Order: sequence, then structure tokens, then C-alpha cells
Amino acid sequence: MGGALQEVGRAGRPTRFAPLPRALSLDAASAVALGLVVVGLGGFVVLPVARVLVEPGWAEWGRLLTQPRYLRLAGNTLLIAALSTVSAVAVGFLFAFATSRPDVPGRTLFKLVAILPLVSPPFVGGLAFILLFGRRGVITHSLLGLSGDIYGWHGVWLVQTLAFFPIAYLTLAGVLRRINPTLEYAAQDLGARGFARFRTVTLPLALPGLASAALLVGIYTLSDFGNPMLVGGPFKVLATETYTQVTGWGDLGTAAALSTALLVPSLMLFCLQRYALEGRGSHATVTGKGSFPAPPPTSPLLRGLLVAGCGLVALVLVATYAGVFVGAFARTWGVDWRFTIDNFEYTVFRGRQLWNSVRFAALAAAGGAVFAVLAAFLLQRGRFPGRAVLDFAAVLPGALPGTLLGVAYILAFNTPPLALTGTAAIVVAAMLFRTLPVGYRAAVAALAQIAPSIEESAADLGARPIRTLRDITLPLIRAAFTSAVVFTFVRSMNTLSAVVFLVSPGTVVASASILALAEHGDWGQASAMAASLMTAAFIVLLGFRLATGGRVRLFEL
Repeated sequence: MGGALQEVGRAGRPTRFAPLPRALSLDAASAVALGLVVVGLGGFVVLPVARVLVEPGWAEWGRLLTQPRYLRLAGNTLLIAALSTVSAVAVGFLFAFATSRPDVPGRTLFKLVAILPLVSPPFVGGLAFILLFGRRGVITHSLLGLSGDIYGWHGVWLVQTLAFFPIAYLTLAGVLRRINPTLEYAAQDLGARGFARFRTVTLPLALPGLASAALLVGIYTLSDFGNPMLVGGPFKVLATETYTQVTGWGDLGTAAALSTALLVPSLMLFCLQRYALEGRGSHATVTGKGSFPAPPPTSPLLRGLLVAGCGLVALVLVATYAGVFVGAFARTWGVDWRFTIDNFEYTVFRGRQLWNSVRFAALAAAGGAVFAVLAAFLLQRGRFPGRAVLDFAAVLPGALPGTLLGVAYILAFNTPPLALTGTAAIVVAAMLFRTLPVGYRAAVAALAQIAPSIEESAADLGARPIRTLRDITLPLIRAAFTSAVVFTFVRSMNTLSAVVFLVSPGTVVASASILALAEHGDWGQASAMAASLMTAAFIVLLGFRLATGGRVRLFEL
């Protein structure tokens, strides 16, 4: 999978270069830096997770394992995750295959549309579907006069499919791009054409990518909170029940048990995905680099089917996001369509939620990028006891459901010596460590491209490890560092599942505000906040592209 998002799953891959013995001779500065990394990972990753694991007692586990209600919730969670994963991977493969064929018209447009859900809050799709297909939806109610609505398992399935198929698309686009077309030409010369060529050559070579994409999408669908909360209606899953237990009943023990139950399958998928990416058991048959010829031309029938399939998905996606912006400027959704900016006045200009999101995400992005680079340098360039444990702790948040992290932070930081509950610091810390694997793995990948001899030369000239990092290594990995900052900022702006447990009056962020407004039926204001959040993210991405001249890409497209 290309891009920064892919790096979340590439955990624990050892660097291919030898360590730098003299660079980490633990002078005072490097010892302090290593101490900061240990305290950060131990205090904000390992300790909260351990706290949530030991919180439930026998009574909570007994209820969770015996009461039919909780068993039904677990079944709902696994069912919807399985359905959404299959459909999201299928749609992702459709887009990846279409955009890998140079003779398919509209492939550039399909690439752009496919990344829309990645730079917007994942639950915005749920909000948009309510506006279009809900009880007062424009399409279902106003145009078609239908009485049905989107609430229920079918709505969650549809929304999650559209929200998470880009993850599968990015994975599979990289896989299909690396398949040498000469194999397809060889199969064609031997008489395998059309579907026979696809079945015997393309599909088998893409199977490892399909498995990796399914595991990665499965992690996201299992832990998804916003979409089931918005469009689930009576259909509940473990993530939404965890939220209810905390906000409705104040029962942290049951919430911790539910979060732990959600962690088990997520951690299994995470470990399996790491195993797949590290190539153990891989049956890849394409190796080496070089120039490839263009893939064989597609038949007119296949080309038409690809354009029709991708075009339909693209049309639905564009309509959903357009619905959010239209709703933001309408007086009353579905009733009064006159133009107004009142929704922005109430939610953006008077409130501080959007401003909180921007400044908290900026702090998390800057701090997270520095922490990630420092941790990657120390852990990948040195040898000391516990290095593997710290490396795993740095990527572990990629496997943690957001609801678990939120509950864990409540339990860990509600009492002295580090009482952070109710402060902005706990929200920033949750954003920082929730997205840490992105920056860490990006830094590890960049470090793997730098020969240690360069840093050894600096050490021979008397440079201390931290100065070597500042003067030699950091300039060489500047592109990866910048990408990590921008990607972490966008994801922090959009995050919901962890911070929704941690916000308090004065620290409410835009994503949590959208959920609250939607729950109260304030569709116009919710749309205004969502539109503002997406606009801010696109402005940041545009600024990043202008600043880098398009030389650095967040998504490998």
C-alpha cells in the first residue's frame, strides 16, 4: 500500500542496515532523548492499555459473556465488519484495476474521487447519507416519495463500504502497478485472453495484496464508531455500546470489558497484516525493477463495465459530499432551501470547536512528527535491551480501536500523579499517539534508505548522536517528515472515536460537535461544521502541494 497510510501496518520490519554503535554511545543528550521516548511510549501507550485491560472485574466479564444482549452486539460487530470488508475490498479492487489500465477513460478523475473519504472525517459519509437517503432525505423523501430510510445494518454496511474502500484501493493500486505486464502478454501469446488471462495471471498475483487490504480494512471497520453511531439506529455494535456505557451509565468497568473484547480481533488482524507485509508465506512471483511496457489493452466491453462501475461509485460519493455543502447553506434541510450563512455563524464563527480542532491537530502533528523521528532514529540505529518492545509499542496504536484508547486515557489520567482529564493536553495526547504509527513507520522507511556510513562519518568527525540526527539525518528524511506532519494533522482534525470520550466544555473539537449536532437533528449546523472541517483539510493539503511543488505525495497515486 502506498503512501503514509500504508506505513501504519509495516510494523517491526528490521532495518536493512547495520546499527550505528558509536552513534548511540548514550552520551547525556541521547540518554535524555531515549528516556523521553521510553516515558512517552510507556506512559501514553503501554500504561493506558494495561489499565484498561485490568479494569474489568469478574462481574463485568460475567455479564459480557453470558448476557444475550452483549453477545448479540459482538455478533453484530463481526457481521458488519465482515460484510463491509468484503464489499470495500471489492470496490477498492474495481478502482485499482480501472486506474491501472491506461486506456480506461476518466482514470484521473477516479483517482481523485477515491481519496476524498481519506481527507474527510469517515463519519461525514454517514451524515451525508442521512441527508440524502434518511427519513427526510432529498432522494428518498423529496424525489421518490419513499418512506424507507437508511438507518440499520444495511445503512452502516453501505456507508462503511464507501468510507473505507479507499484504504483497499491504495493497497491494491500499488500491487497492480508492480505486476509486470509482460506476464500478461505471455499469457495472451499462449491463448489466455480476457477473463481467462485475468483469472490465471492477474488475480493470483494480486492475492497477497487482496489479503493485506482485507486485513487492513477489517481493522478499520471493526473499530468504526462514527458511522454506526449516526446511521446504525437500532443496530448497535461494541464501539457504540462502549460510548453508551461511559456517557449514559458512567460504567467504566463494562466499557473497558467491551473495549477489550473489541481489541482481540483488531490485534489479530493487525498481527496478520504485519505478517503478510513482511512477506512470510508470500507467494509473490514478481521481483526486481526496470521499465515495464504498458498493460495489454482492455476490451471495449470490459472498459465499459469499469467506467460504469467506477462512475456509479464516484457519482454517489460526489453527491454525498455535495449534499453536505448544500445542507450547510440551506435554512432548513428538506423544508426551506433558501440560502443562508446562519449555520456557519452559529457553529463556526461563534463557537471554538473548529479552532480547537485546528490548534490541537497542529500541536499533535508537530509533536508527533518530532517524537516519531526521534524514536525511529534511536530504535533503528541502536542496540539496547527492550528495543523490540519499544518498536512494537510505537506501532501498537495502529491496532487499537479508538474507543479503547479513549476509555484507557480516562482510566489512566483521571487521578494524580498525571490528572489530565478535562484538559486540552489529554485531547492533544490522544491525537498524537493515535496517529504516531504513521509518522514512525514513515521515518523508519526513510531511514532504511540512508546508509549508516554517512552517519558514521559524522561520528568520526566528533558529532554527537543528537547533532548527527539534526544536521545529517533530518535533512535527508525531510520529505518523509513533512508528509508525516501533514498527514497526522489531517487525521487528527478528523478523528472522533478516541477524543469523543475526552472532550469537555472548552475543549470540544469539531468532529465531536458534528456528532452532537447530528444526534439532535441540527442537520444544517452539522453540515456547516463538516463542510468547514473538510475545507480546512483541503486548504492544508493544497498548501502542502504548493510548498513541495508536487514532488512529495501523501498518497502514492
